[in-house]
Amino acid sequence: MFPAVEARPQLFRLRAPASGREALVELEPDVVYVDRESSEEMAPVTMVLPLAEADSALLRTPENLRACRRCDQLIGLDVSDCPYCGLRQEALNGE
Repeated sequence: MFPAVEARPQLFRLRAPASGREALVELEPDVVYVDRESSEEMAPVTMVLPLAEADSALLRTPENLRACRRCDQLIGLDVSDCPYCGLRQEALNGE
């Protein structure tokens, strides 16, 4: 029998707009995140894979992959350009 999988908190990538500095954090409601070096307010940019509700903690599982439109190689959902052929991938729009 396998042990029960504990719920993992969702990590988010935050970015400071002017400096471009980034941080990975578990967001808490009503908290303002500030970069400690530039004192800029950091804004959430995206959720980090693997998603908290995923059954696996592995980054590259089938639900986190898609096929490149040109070469049909499997690439991550979070990848903008195919690492095999260089084709820019279409935005997923949160799907």
